[in-house]
Amino acid sequence: MPKLSPRDAVRLYRVSRATLMKALSDGTLSAAKTDAGHWLIDPSELARLYHPRAPQKEVRRASPGQVSRDEPGRITGPDAAEMAVRLARAEAALDAEREKSALLQRNCDDLRRMLPAPDSKPRRWWPW
Repeated sequence: MPKLSPRDAVRLYRVSRATLMKALSDGTLSAAKTDAGHWLIDPSELARLYHPRAPQKEVRRASPGQVSRDEPGRITGPDAAEMAVRLARAEAALDAEREKSALLQRNCDDLRRMLPAPDSKPRRWWPW
């Protein structure tokens, strides 16, 4: 069996790189160094010190409604109708918030116009 690099050893035995490098530096795990300074670890040495673990399963999360590549605007999937309703509600709420924000901005502008003009000279903190 070919010797493993530290990266492959970490992936197969699921130990941290720091733990592996510490074991290499203090001599707990024996390995050979190449001329370039890279470690090559014998898998039997790794099995002696660490237990091989099953590879992690790749988790693929599918969204309930995915956009088709052929028709980018069309949502497909079992929950497409529910998502369309939720989208319509969200767009309506967004429009209402925009109108509310515009109204508040107009009120602020009216209040600024009603305020007296600032004095030309700065106000002093102390009256004497």
